[in-house]
Amino acid sequence: MHLYNAWLPPPVADATKKEKESFAGVLSSVKESYLVDDPESVYSTLKWISVINLFIKAKSEVSLEDVASLVEFGLQVFHASQDKLYAQVRWGNVLVSLLNKFRKKLTLKVDWRPFYDNLIQTHFTRNTGPEGWRVRQRHFETVTSLVRSCRRFFPPGSAHEIWSEFRSLLENPWHNSVFEGSGFVRLFLPTNLNNEDFYSREWINTCILQWDSIPNCQFWNSQWAAIMARVIKNYKSKDWEDLLPEIFSRFLNMFEVPVASGGGSYPFSIDVPRNTRFLFSNRSHTPSKAIAKSIVYLLKPGSLAQQHFEKLVNLLEQYYHPSNGGRWTYSLERFLFHLVYTFQKRLQQEKEKPDKQIELCLGQSERESFVSTVLKLIDRGQYSKNENLSETVAAATSILSYVEPSLVLPFLVSRFHMALETMTATHQLKTAVTSVAFSGRSLFFMSLSASPMETDDINDADMFRDLLMISLTNALLGMDANDPPKTLATMQLIGSIFSNVTKNNMNDQIVPLLKKCSI
Repeated sequence: MHLYNAWLPPPVADATKKEKESFAGVLSSVKESYLVDDPESVYSTLKWISVINLFIKAKSEVSLEDVASLVEFGLQVFHASQDKLYAQVRWGNVLVSLLNKFRKKLTLKVDWRPFYDNLIQTHFTRNTGPEGWRVRQRHFETVTSLVRSCRRFFPPGSAHEIWSEFRSLLENPWHNSVFEGSGFVRLFLPTNLNNEDFYSREWINTCILQWDSIPNCQFWNSQWAAIMARVIKNYKSKDWEDLLPEIFSRFLNMFEVPVASGGGSYPFSIDVPRNTRFLFSNRSHTPSKAIAKSIVYLLKPGSLAQQHFEKLVNLLEQYYHPSNGGRWTYSLERFLFHLVYTFQKRLQQEKEKPDKQIELCLGQSERESFVSTVLKLIDRGQYSKNENLSETVAAATSILSYVEPSLVLPFLVSRFHMALETMTATHQLKTAVTSVAFSGRSLFFMSLSASPMETDDINDADMFRDLLMISLTNALLGMDANDPPKTLATMQLIGSIFSNVTKNNMNDQIVPLLKKCSI
């Protein structure tokens, strides 16, 4: 039973055990409402979609066989409703939800060709249907999301078929079809275990040459960076050492940061057709996610990737400084966020499911090197005038404080005391308080807990305890009706500290920091 349902009142929690039978009944009702010989009967199935969504949102325990049967039936209905965009949007959305929730538990085989035919017929040919542009836009977003969710279920040989299908579009870099080809390759090319044999060193070299064929085009760079990031992530045993200098040079070039009096953007950029740019747009409008994912999964014991990463950070850290903000700040902020988030995700995966190739897992030295490098970006961006960047820095500090507290928490303490002492840059206090609030739990662990994160130096524990006490005793001074941001940060700090206070089972007394320290 899911934790959400376990906390329900006992009669309601007992009733949730019947959800399997209820879901099976919904499945049979959906199938009965659809007639293969009657294409219009697809509309009679739409009333059940809201019911299926309730099972997904309610964290119900349902049979995987029923889920697989529903997904297969939904794909059948989706492909049969070729000219009914509204019905495809409704079914596509619920299929995406089901596949994303149960993706690691299902065993399916999904063909990629029907999705491609659907896109070509609806969006890449003259189709004078009655639907407006809004429905067509939703339809394209739904189909592409469904393809991304189904990629892991493409059968063996699909990668070769897809590459053979679209490679002809990539041959002439001076024709606009090359952009469509790159968009289709990025969308359809699977990187699952069934197609690992396709990604040979010869293909990787071909991919790099293809990437080189069009310079100074952010759209083109984004497509190939995303493809390479997925290959690097899913096939950890590939050897990238001799390609690292070229890969990291491309990463630096894609940030488009200015040098000296230059503008930073490509001086002679290549225009992409509007329709292609609209259909294959990057959700975040920046390749930062693909770059961060590639860097994190390139890190290995004994690899030179960490050295190249440090060189990249040494060049980019100056642009995190408050005085060097500009149009590139958003991409740098996203880069920092995805670096830390992806690193945390990789560590979690290696802990929960240890890799068969233990030599590829990150060790203590790799973690310390990565955190030390990222702290350079955090140090520069902590007091940024860009609110999104300063909030990302606080969140990144919180995450890394659990990874390597011995490196992050002393940095946090020094920056907090510096903010308290400053008389000219009072805005630093708000950011420093927010960082302490976000890292409150890890500070408690280091101060009080005898966990594996326990520090070896008792002076460090006292330092962290003093930081919590100083920040708490100064909290009331931060409550200022004329300064809402500082007030909000103060409330976050108070909430963070007291939400981590526990009770002693012996005497039901509060036993945190307040018991060991005197105010």
